[in-house]
Amino acid sequence: MILITGATSFVGRAVVRRAAAEQREIRCLLCPSRHELQLPAGVSFSSISASMNDLPALRTAMQDVTAIVHLLGEEEITHGEIPASYIEDTANLISAARETGITRFICLSRLGADRASAYPLMRVMGELEATVLQAELNYTILQTSIVYGAEDQFTNVLTMLAKSIPIVMPIPDAGLSRFQPLWVEDLARCILTTTEQNKLVRRTIPLGGPEHFTLEQMVTNVLTAAGIHKRLLTLRIPMMHWAIALADALLPRNPTPFWWIDLLTAGSATDLMSIPQHYDFEPCRFADCLSYLSRKRPWRRDLVRLVFNRL
Repeated sequence: MILITGATSFVGRAVVRRAAAEQREIRCLLCPSRHELQLPAGVSFSSISASMNDLPALRTAMQDVTAIVHLLGEEEITHGEIPASYIEDTANLISAARETGITRFICLSRLGADRASAYPLMRVMGELEATVLQAELNYTILQTSIVYGAEDQFTNVLTMLAKSIPIVMPIPDAGLSRFQPLWVEDLARCILTTTEQNKLVRRTIPLGGPEHFTLEQMVTNVLTAAGIHKRLLTLRIPMMHWAIALADALLPRNPTPFWWIDLLTAGSATDLMSIPQHYDFEPCRFADCLSYLSRKRPWRRDLVRLVFNRL
């Protein structure tokens, strides 16, 4: 049995759906939050609710478990910061795993994770990796690029903003940074395959899609898929920080997460052959997996709902 944390997140839901399709036996560890109800409908799985600082409950959740998949959802990242307890929660999870004899531990991180990074998101992900590396487990750390799909907070929010902002679409000046967007279904396939691959034990595996893009090229693909024709307006990073901070101060919920700036300025790309080499399949091309953006949808109304915390 596989225990999945973060199962209510964007990536977590994709992993649960694929696990069910493959008839894997899974258990979802649900922590008290407003995201608990965002689990895939029509999918059979067991679940247990437990706080990450409740070690007895964690040990109970791990009964009959052979591998743990530890995920962090985009939904939990605010103001560019991962929740302060996340590293401690990960340490508690590792401690409970060791006490119950579970050694297989798969953890999701980010390309560019580094404890010395100037970017808060990358710095905390570096702390996460250090915590996992210090544990006596058969770990695999999967470092991802930007992950996209029908429920993401990247392509969908970009489309909402592009539909709502008149005339132009402002984007940060990412310079020469390169991006390698990865379809969430391909990531879910990699995660579940990793639980069975001994050759990936005690390794850090960088993951990305089959193409490299500049930020402008990536945004252009998104707008084209959504049927939007607008000129891109490149803004310097300090101005983007100011605009996001202003929106954060004035709106109930900022539709543009601060962690975007970390990802979009640092870039996130790796070897184009990483997935074929490690998992023996070709990941989906970016433009081929954006059809969900062309569906009729009240994008402007969705943006209002997002701002007022109704999504």
